[in-house]
Amino acid sequence: MNNYKDDLTATVQELSHTYEELSLLYRVAGMFASLSIDEICSRMLDEAIDTLGVKTAAVLLLDDKTGVLYTKISRGSWDNTRTFARDAEVIWKAIRMRKPSAFCRIAETPYRDSIPGVRSLMVCPMQGKGKTIGAIVVADTEGNREFFSSDTKLLMAISSQAGLSVENAMLYGELEGLLLGAIRSLVKALEARSYWTAGHTERVTEYALAIGRMMNLQTDTLEKLKISSLLHDIGKIATPSEILNKNDALTESELAEIRKHPGLGAEILGEMVQFNEVILCIKYHHEHWDGRNSIFGLKYEEIPPLARILSVADTFDALTSDRPYRPSKKREEAIQEIKRCSGSQFDPAVVEAFLAWVNSATLQHQAP
Repeated sequence: MNNYKDDLTATVQELSHTYEELSLLYRVAGMFASLSIDEICSRMLDEAIDTLGVKTAAVLLLDDKTGVLYTKISRGSWDNTRTFARDAEVIWKAIRMRKPSAFCRIAETPYRDSIPGVRSLMVCPMQGKGKTIGAIVVADTEGNREFFSSDTKLLMAISSQAGLSVENAMLYGELEGLLLGAIRSLVKALEARSYWTAGHTERVTEYALAIGRMMNLQTDTLEKLKISSLLHDIGKIATPSEILNKNDALTESELAEIRKHPGLGAEILGEMVQFNEVILCIKYHHEHWDGRNSIFGLKYEEIPPLARILSVADTFDALTSDRPYRPSKKREEAIQEIKRCSGSQFDPAVVEAFLAWVNSATLQHQAP
């Protein structure tokens, strides 16, 4: 009878650990989706500390060029400058074996001097689909308890999901770099057609992202805002150069030609279906909040949120830049003009974020 009870208890414990592991996998998989590498690593450490009850944790990433593991991010008593060459067995052993290594009393092992200030240690490799990404290290459990097999499974669950997510984020970063490089080359070619707009796109992008951060936009939304800002004037590629470079005020017919560029930009990018939010932002970034002077007749919440942000950023740069028909306004004059148009041309919530940004930027500039 006792054997039966012992077996049942062991089975219940195993089921409990399995359920905890599956729950963790589900939670972590959802958590890491669409995050940057820094965000993935930060969330991974928080999850490891909370789940395993450890005081110290670190994410080590592999530098493909040097073959050295470097500390990406850490919590607790970990030196962020720590690196580990391939001869550092205390870390690399787990990576070579592709399974966790645990040292409950590291002072009693040959690795006692490898990581000063650590009593217990567990290292788990982070693997992508085809290569090693790095490792996650946890150390010093609460109450100085030993690491159990359940701890190993839980850390493997975290690191397996994180490894794939970090690899995907790296690949995404490389593709994004190529994309942004191509976009910037295109923008430079566009701006070369008009000496009045040199640098306009980069400044608008900077302002739009600053406003977006003030509005606590998520990373993936900020990326869409960046691409939208960089491409917002792409439709002007079809605008005659004589209009772009005219030294006088534009006529009504010339203004009508200029007002075509948001729609033309959306049309140019129309085949890129994965850029739908970007295309809508570009198409509607000259819509007015109250709809009175909108090109397409949109108003209020009908205007995409990113377009409302881009509208303020674009106008602020236009006001503070020289144009053939007028000199630039001073920064404070431009800010007051943005405030005056809140609720008519601009979304008041975006203007509020814009003002918070310019005020914080002013304070930082004045700080000693």
